[in-house]
Amino acid sequence: MVPEAAYYPPPPPPPGSVHYPYYQQPPPPQPPPSVAPPLQHHLVQPYFPQHPPPFSSYAPALVPQPSHDEVRTLFVAGLPEDVKPREIYNLFREFPGYESSHLRTPTEKSQPFAFAVFLDQQSAIGAMHALNGMVFDLEKGSTLYIDLAKSNSRSKRSRTDDERSGSDKKARGSSYSRGAPDSGKRIASNCLCKGV
Repeated sequence: MVPEAAYYPPPPPPPGSVHYPYYQQPPPPQPPPSVAPPLQHHLVQPYFPQHPPPFSSYAPALVPQPSHDEVRTLFVAGLPEDVKPREIYNLFREFPGYESSHLRTPTEKSQPFAFAVFLDQQSAIGAMHALNGMVFDLEKGSTLYIDLAKSNSRSKRSRTDDERSGSDKKARGSSYSRGAPDSGKRIASNCLCKGV
């Protein structure tokens, strides 16, 4: 095959030959309505222009409203003991419709598990199908089990509350900037030092 041939469309098929399914010819221009349509090949469907229905008949479908009854939260199990909240966030953040996630830390009687909340059930199911059965941690052999939760997660506070509390912390400043006496114990308690 000549390399330049890839840039040109294939030639039209000779009359009476098989039509290429991947290359579609534009439809022929329509004759005036008073003239009877010509006979066409049995595989080609005639084109009849239709008038769209009035706007009010399909307006509700334009803005799909998620049902409050549909579950849009995923339950995530099979996580390793040392899983971090940011790992759950990183797992779901690229999926369309992702809103938030919450990690439940393990106790003596339970394994860690998480919930991921999506905008709608369709988005949640898409993420579930993509990630269910994925090996999350090769070293520990953790395989994810993801299913729709029994009910939707309830947020403790809105995102505007989160933003305001963050700005309040910035406005207050740290104890060091206010001139408070500092002990070495406070600094050490605020940082994570591995191997010390």
